[in-house]
Amino acid sequence: MNDGERYEDHRHGAVFAVVFVLIVAVLLLLELRHGIIPVLYLTNIDGDTERLLIAIIAISVTWLVLHNMRYLFEKITIPKVGSHAQARSMWRLLSTAVWIFVLITLVLTLIGEVTSLILYVGLIGAALTLILQKPLLNIGAWALVTYKRLYRIGDRIAIGGVKGYVLDITAMYTELREFGEWMKGDTFTGRIVTIPNGLIFDQPLHNYTRDFPFIWDEIVNLVTYESDIELAKKYMIDSAKEIVGELMAKNYELYRRKLEIRDLDQLLLKEPEYRMELSDSGVNIYVLYFCPVETRRKIKAQITELIWKRFMADPRVGIAYPHMHVVGDVNHEHKT
Repeated sequence: MNDGERYEDHRHGAVFAVVFVLIVAVLLLLELRHGIIPVLYLTNIDGDTERLLIAIIAISVTWLVLHNMRYLFEKITIPKVGSHAQARSMWRLLSTAVWIFVLITLVLTLIGEVTSLILYVGLIGAALTLILQKPLLNIGAWALVTYKRLYRIGDRIAIGGVKGYVLDITAMYTELREFGEWMKGDTFTGRIVTIPNGLIFDQPLHNYTRDFPFIWDEIVNLVTYESDIELAKKYMIDSAKEIVGELMAKNYELYRRKLEIRDLDQLLLKEPEYRMELSDSGVNIYVLYFCPVETRRKIKAQITELIWKRFMADPRVGIAYPHMHVVGDVNHEHKT
């Protein structure tokens, strides 16, 4: 049995368990109110049990409705928002709002008096603060992530030494499909990483795609001092333009509008540009550009291949590399 089949079995098992609990709760409630099963003798049980059964029924029905509505909601929403991740993020917010409404309604209905409610909430809050500090920290972080939109399902983030694609955000944890680690670039490792939401309070959070799906990158080549430097720069710029030039030109204005401070406008590139620095064995030439986050490594490989082909086809450009010069005549014979 593969992972997908195990997941489906787990999902169907959860549905069966909730349906079973719902049926039992409904039968017990009917017995309490109408005595439909005389052999149980449950009619004399106090009202607290009845209220508990009502709460179980309400929670079970809410879970079943949301569970079955999720797939219909995503199917309808994906064509409109253009992203499965965005549709799932919207569903998370909607289902959370429904749960909050249902739970508040149950508390207000079952507890009754406002004074009792305040006392009850106060006692529970004090107990939770002392006993469940870390879980409450995670819940608070989840509220902050949701309200401030620090990251969403579908974003690529790095936090606590882990980089990944956000698969799910719950009240306690965030699930990431990991990339990096032993894989070069941003290639997925195949692992799912679960991190507590509370990490955002004491760890730097890096979001690659929060406002814009593009990221900056650069390629560097060390060419010899004997090379035609102007020609080397031209080959590198032309190679980058061939791959990302049109993409950068089309998205320049959109990127500019996303900048938080207008002073940053002058730093934004309309097309690939070069930078240079001197080193011991040659000249480092950098080509700078921006590209889609998800294809960064692929684009870097394509540009690098073009640069390599142009360098190899022209003897006027040489790549600097560590090597040794032998000085003197190695075949010299000593005569007596």
